[in-house]
Amino acid sequence: MKKLIASSALVVLLGGTAGTVSTNEVFATQTATKEVQKEKVTKKDLAEQNIMSVAWYQTSAEAKALYLQGYNSAKDKLDEKLKHHKGKKKPAIVLDLDETVLDNSPYQAYASLKHKTFPEGWHEWIATGNAKPVYGSKEFLKYADKKGVEIFYVSDRDQKEDFKGTLKNMKDLNMPQADKEHILLKGENEKGKTERREKVRKNHDLIMLFGDNILDFDEPKESTLKSRTDFVTKHKKDFGDKYIIFPNPMYGSWEATLYGGNFDQTPEKIDQLRKKELIYFDPSTNTTKKDQVK
Repeated sequence: MKKLIASSALVVLLGGTAGTVSTNEVFATQTATKEVQKEKVTKKDLAEQNIMSVAWYQTSAEAKALYLQGYNSAKDKLDEKLKHHKGKKKPAIVLDLDETVLDNSPYQAYASLKHKTFPEGWHEWIATGNAKPVYGSKEFLKYADKKGVEIFYVSDRDQKEDFKGTLKNMKDLNMPQADKEHILLKGENEKGKTERREKVRKNHDLIMLFGDNILDFDEPKESTLKSRTDFVTKHKKDFGDKYIIFPNPMYGSWEATLYGGNFDQTPEKIDQLRKKELIYFDPSTNTTKKDQVK
C-alpha cells in the first residue's frame, strides 16, 4: 500500500493521474527521476576541488615561511659545499622555475575559477612575463651568483613557445644569469629533465638541485606511488642537503601518478582516483582505512 501511495504521489507531482498510468510507466519515471537527482562529477567540480590548494598557496604565511626556510638553509649548505669544493669543474646549481623560482599561482587560480585544464591559458600566461618570484628565491640566487656559482634554470616549459616570455620575465625581475645558456627549457620530443641535467654535469660540478617536484631531482624507477616513496626513502639524507624541495599542493607529478599518467579519463573516474588513496578515520570502528573505489 505504501509503495502504491508513493507511486501515486510521484505521478501527481509530475502532473499526471495515478489511475491512467501503468505500473511500468511509474517504475520508468521513478528510475529516470533518480538518475536526474544523482549528481555527476563534472570538469567544473574537479577544477573547484583545487581552490583550497590555490588559496593556501597564495595566502598562507606557512607557504611563504616554507620557501624562506628552504632558501635560508640552502645558503648555509651552499657555503659548506663551496668550502669543500675540489676539482677543476666550476660548481653549479640547477633549479626548476615554476613554483621554485617563479610563482604561477595566478594561472592556477584562473584554471580553478574558470574550470580550465592545462594547458588552456598556460602559454598565454607565460607570454605576459608577469610571474613574481617566490619568497627567498631572488635573494638566494643573487647570493649564489656572488659566490661564483653557475646557475641553470631547468624547466619543462616549452622551448619553442615559452622561451621568449620566460626570458622577459626573468630579465624584468633582474634574476642572475638569465640568458639562453642558463635557461634550459624542454625541447621537442624530450622526456623529462635528465638530458639537460646531464648536460650541466658534463662541464660542471652539480652541487645542489632545487624544485617542487621529485622529478626535479631524478627519475624514480617507476611512476607509481610506491616507487616515488622508495625514491624519497633512498635519498632521505639528500633532502635539506643536496636536494631542496618546496611546497606545491596545486599540481605536479604526484597528481599524474594518481591517474596512472592519464588525464583524459572522465571526471567521474578522476574523482574516484583522487579519493581512492585517501586513508581516513572511521569513528564507528575507531580504525583508519581506505575506500575500495571501483
